[in-house]
Amino acid sequence: MRHVFFDVTNLRAYIEQRRRLSGIQRVTVMLIEYTARQIGGEKVFLSFHDATTDAYNVVSYQAIDTIGGVLSTEALSAGLHLKKPTYVRPTLERYGHKPIKRTLHAAIRNLNAALGNHRHFEKRNSTLEEWQASARTSKATKAPSHPQKPFQDFFAVAKPGDHLILADASWSTPLKPMKKAQSQGITCNFLIHDLIQIKAPELISGNKQSLIFYDWLFETTGFVDSYLANSKATAQDLREFLNSSGTDQRIDVVPLATAKITTLPAQERDPTTPGNEDMHSRLAQATHIDDKIRGLLKRPYVLCVGTMEARKNMWGLAQVWDRLRHRDDIELPKLVFAGNRGWLNDDFDNMMAQTGNLHGWVERVYSPSDQELEFLYQNCLFTAMPSFLEGWGLPVGESLSYGKTAVVSETSSLPEVGGDMVLYFDPHSISAMTATVYRLLAEDGLRKNLEEKIMAAKLRSWEDVAADMLEALR
Repeated sequence: MRHVFFDVTNLRAYIEQRRRLSGIQRVTVMLIEYTARQIGGEKVFLSFHDATTDAYNVVSYQAIDTIGGVLSTEALSAGLHLKKPTYVRPTLERYGHKPIKRTLHAAIRNLNAALGNHRHFEKRNSTLEEWQASARTSKATKAPSHPQKPFQDFFAVAKPGDHLILADASWSTPLKPMKKAQSQGITCNFLIHDLIQIKAPELISGNKQSLIFYDWLFETTGFVDSYLANSKATAQDLREFLNSSGTDQRIDVVPLATAKITTLPAQERDPTTPGNEDMHSRLAQATHIDDKIRGLLKRPYVLCVGTMEARKNMWGLAQVWDRLRHRDDIELPKLVFAGNRGWLNDDFDNMMAQTGNLHGWVERVYSPSDQELEFLYQNCLFTAMPSFLEGWGLPVGESLSYGKTAVVSETSSLPEVGGDMVLYFDPHSISAMTATVYRLLAEDGLRKNLEEKIMAAKLRSWEDVAADMLEALR
């Protein structure tokens, strides 16, 4: 295979604002890394559109690898010539580029924190404790200094027969350079993560977002050589769209991994490491865990991971806990939601505000780090994913990789991820969800049997994903 170029236009814009990767961004960097491991780093490049200069630039994988590798967001941002973002405390995100207003509202938050006014923070989808903890987070410091090599022009590097892959949150990426690349004999392959904007526009924030996505996807049909889909469910949705558009490009299904979220090579432990050194490593990692998250270990908990948006059905899952907390024939664990703030979630936020986080049975952990999220997975009883729709469902696979079973929606792609190692329910039925969670808590040996299935299973790795993608390209 000749050279493979990964478009990182959206990824570059994403990490310019933040350093913690979300699901799709994580998929992109893992594909870049494991493609390089399989075909050689000298054949892999990152390309992106610069809106300021209208140039389509290229940086080699090897150039980033020499300063820390693409799995390090610090090295990735340095290789893409990005400055480290200013740290913005929770509830002040809207003032990220307005320092005067940010200072003013920070003073208001500090006053309310000093007065012990929890309601002030709950109204803003946060907590007083989260605000206090954020004060201990170090302010932005200068990123490590690395010599910045000038970018190359994509069209001077890429040649006919090369592949240009778009694996990111694609619909916000300009198509002009890709059309030009395809016209010059470079094969364009797009990975589609989902078609939720078309299948369920009522779950998407913004009046025009679904239409923008539709127009973007329709435009790609004019030049994309083939599509990749992250699940059979996504492939079916995409095929319906292509049929309605009068096109018939090939679609290859490349399921994503069921792997741990830890990505930094330094955290890939050598099995020959002596026990005392491994214990030191674990203790060192524990220093990165926020006290609020440590405090969750006081009681067993069930974990729900994902952006806190309408599609994730958080209100429905909270209703399950509201019903179960009145039962005296089970030991009910807490329910922990972990993820970034989302949209169209007022019903859940209002419920939490009016009931004091369901009288203490619910906890919310906003924007956990990779180490904190790994800690949450490792210590939960099991996980829950009650989404109405998913393109793949990374948290289900992550849960399995930590040996944890789950209660999961029976919709879209999720059965492809969970197989027979999790329990399923209808996400539209609170009663069905409640019965499934109750069963996993009350039925003797059920959770243990599912965990034994997980331990015996051969889970899908990122090596497998990259290999299948490369085979599809060939």
